[in-house]
Amino acid sequence: MKENPYQFQVSDIIPLWDSTIGLEREALRIDKQANISIKDHPSEWGSRSHHPYIQTDFAEGQIELITPPSKQINDIISWFDALHQIVETTISSDSYQELLWPFSMPPKLGNLDQVRSAQLDDPKEYQYRKYLIEVYGKPVQLVSGIHYNFQINPQLMEKYLPKDENLAIKANNEIYMSFARKYLYYRWALTYLLGASPCSPSEYFTKLYGKPTPLPMRSIRQSRYGYQNDPSIEVSYASLENFVNDVENHVQSGKLSVEKELYRDVRMRGGKPNREMISKGISYIEFRNFDLNPYSKHGITKEDITFIKIWLIGLLIHDQDDIDEDTINLADIRNRKTAEANPSEPLPHPDLLENFWGTLEQVANHLTDKVDLDINLKEIMQNKKSQLFNPTLTPSALIMAQCDCHNDFVELGLNLAHKHQKNILIRPYNLHGFEKLELSTQDLLKHAITKGVKVDLIDSSENILRLTHNTQEYYIKNANMTALDNQISYFLMENKVATKKILSEKGLAVPQGFDFTSLKQAQQSYPLFKGRPFVVKPKNTNYGLGINIFPNSCPEKEYHEAIEEAFKHDSTIIVEDFIQGTELRFYIQEGKTLAICERQPAQVIGDGKHSIAELIQIENKNPLRGQKHYAPLSFLNLGNIEISFLKSQGLTSESIPQQGEKVLLRKNSNVSSGGIAIDRTDVVHSDYLKIAELAATSLNTVFCGIDMIIKDYKKTILSQNDYAILEANFNPMMSLHIFPAIGKSRPLSQELLKRLFPTMDE
Repeated sequence: MKENPYQFQVSDIIPLWDSTIGLEREALRIDKQANISIKDHPSEWGSRSHHPYIQTDFAEGQIELITPPSKQINDIISWFDALHQIVETTISSDSYQELLWPFSMPPKLGNLDQVRSAQLDDPKEYQYRKYLIEVYGKPVQLVSGIHYNFQINPQLMEKYLPKDENLAIKANNEIYMSFARKYLYYRWALTYLLGASPCSPSEYFTKLYGKPTPLPMRSIRQSRYGYQNDPSIEVSYASLENFVNDVENHVQSGKLSVEKELYRDVRMRGGKPNREMISKGISYIEFRNFDLNPYSKHGITKEDITFIKIWLIGLLIHDQDDIDEDTINLADIRNRKTAEANPSEPLPHPDLLENFWGTLEQVANHLTDKVDLDINLKEIMQNKKSQLFNPTLTPSALIMAQCDCHNDFVELGLNLAHKHQKNILIRPYNLHGFEKLELSTQDLLKHAITKGVKVDLIDSSENILRLTHNTQEYYIKNANMTALDNQISYFLMENKVATKKILSEKGLAVPQGFDFTSLKQAQQSYPLFKGRPFVVKPKNTNYGLGINIFPNSCPEKEYHEAIEEAFKHDSTIIVEDFIQGTELRFYIQEGKTLAICERQPAQVIGDGKHSIAELIQIENKNPLRGQKHYAPLSFLNLGNIEISFLKSQGLTSESIPQQGEKVLLRKNSNVSSGGIAIDRTDVVHSDYLKIAELAATSLNTVFCGIDMIIKDYKKTILSQNDYAILEANFNPMMSLHIFPAIGKSRPLSQELLKRLFPTMDE
C-alpha cells in the first residue's frame, strides 16, 4: 500500500467540525392497518417537480424529506422537526388518515399490486421507475433509509489544495476518493452499530425469491436481500476517473440503465453526468448505508447524527495507508456478513477497528475540550463502545427483544408510528424546530415550506426571511413586512398624528384630540379632558406599549402617570377622545379585507371557587398561552397595571368572582398583554369593510391593519358618529386571525404567499 498524500491533522478537527452536512429520509406512508398507501402524493405539498424539501421516492406512497445543508447539527434537527410536522399534519387529516412507517423494511405487502410507482410529470423519470420494477421488483424498491451528505469545510480544503486551478480540482478529487475508500473499509462497524432492519414481512422474500429466508439478521437492507445491484456490476474507487469509466461502461453495456442506478453505499456528488466531476471537482459525498431507527420520530437520533459526523472526521484525520481495490472488496464481503448475521452475534474482526476507535475518541475529546457543545460527545462514544462489546445493546437486538419477526413486527411498527405521530402533532400552532421565531413568522414559514418555496433564515432573532420560488425572491420581516410596501407607508402608519390627518382628509372619522411634545404642556392640559373619556398613547407605538385608556375619565394624578408612561415610548404623545363601542382589527391585503377580529382585554372567567390570582395561574396552563408573539395567546400577568385596574373595579387579586363572571385585568385589548382575539370576519357589515379598505389604500399600503371602534358592527353606517378609525398598523399581527381564541382561522399566510408567488402551485 502506498502512503496517503492527503492526511488531515488533529489541528484540523475544529474546522472539520464546521463541515456541512445534510440528511435525506425516505419513508412509506401507510394506512391504519399497515398497508402501504395507494393514495396520491398529497397536493397540499405543492408541485413535487420543484419541491426542495418534500419529494416522492420510488412509490407514490413513499416520501423523501430533504434538509438544507448546514454546519450545525441543531439546524438539521430543526428542519427535520418542521418537515415531519408538516408531513404528519397532512397525512393524519381526514382526507388521508395515514401514518409514517418507522422501519426501513416495508410493512404488509398484501396490496402490492395496487402500489403505484411515483406518478411523475417527467416521462423519463416515470419510465425509469417502471424499469426498476422489472429488474429489481417492487418490494426492494420500497426499502427506505437515511442518506447522510457531507462536504468537507471548503476553507480547510484550501489549505491543502494547490494554487493552480486544474491541480486543485485533481487534488480535491483525490482527497474525496481517499475519504470514500476509508469509509468503505470501516463501514462494517457502522452496519453493526446502526443496523436496524432485522425483520420484514414474510411476503418480502416469497415475492422476490419464492421462499422465506431465515430471520432475523442485523440489517436486511444492507444484506444481499436489500437494495443491491447485480454482483457483476463492479466499480473501482481507486480514482474518480476509474469510477466514472466503470459506471459509463456499465451503462453502455446495458447492465445499468442510467448512472444513478448504481446503488453503492458511497456516491460522489458534484456533476451530472458523473464525468463533470473530473473537471469541476467532487462537491460532497453521499453516504447511503443507514437504516431507519424505528425508535426515532425522524428515523435517526441527534446522537447518531453527531456520532456519524465524528466518524467521518475521524476517517479524515486517521493516519492510515491508502486502501487498494482488493482490500475494499474484502471490506464489502465483511459488511455483507455483518449485515446478515444474527443481531445477537458480536462485532466481527474487532481488531481491525481498534486503532481507528482511538482516533474517534481523540476527535470527541478534542471537540469537547475546544468547542462549546450542547451534547455530551464522550457519553455518545462510551455508549457506542458499550455496544461494540455487548450486541444486545445495538438497535437490531433491541428490536428483536420487543418483537418476533414472524408475528408482531407489524404490530410494533404500528405502535411506534402512532407514538411518533402523536408526539409530532403536539403544539400544532408552532412550527416545530423554529419556535424562537414569532408566531406569525412561524406560520408563514410553515406554509412556505409546505408549498415548496425555498426558505433561508437571514436573521432569526429579527424574524428576517428570504423566500425564493423559481426566479422570484423576497425578503420578509415579521411575516408581512416586504418590499411591496414602501418605506413612506411604514412611516405614515407608525406616526399616529400623520395617520389621523390623512384619513380625516379622506372624510373618514378619527378620534379628536391633541398631540404634545412637552411633558409640562401635557400636564397642564388636564382640564381639557377632565370629566371626559379619553386615551393617552405615544405617537409611534406597536403592541399597545405606552397606551392607557380611561373610559370614565380619571383623577389628575392618574392622568399624569399615563402621560409619563406614554413619553417613555416616544417624544410625542397623543391624548384623544375615547370612543365607546367594539374595537375591531381589519387585516387588509392589497385593498381587500381578508380577516376581522375583535380584541378583548386580558380577562378571567370566575368559577365561584378560585381567586383572581388563582384563575390567572389556571389560565396560564392553557397550552395555547406562552411568551408573547410565540404562542396564540400570551401569558396573563398580575403586575402593577393589573392590580391597579382591579382596584378601579373594587377588586383585589384575592377576590373570588362568581360562576361565569368576566373580570377584566387591563384596559387595553392587545393580545401581546394577555388579551384575546375573536374572529368576526363573517358578521361585520360591508360598510365597515369599505371604510377599512379606503383607509388602507389612502396610506398606499399592500399589507395593513386598520383598528376601528364601532358602535354596532352588524348594522349599516348612518353617520360618522357610528365609528372611528383608531390607527393603522404597518406590521399587523397575522396570528390574531390565524389563531383566534374564538372563531374561524383565516389563512393569511397562504394569501400572502399567493400574492408573492402567483405560480407557486403550478
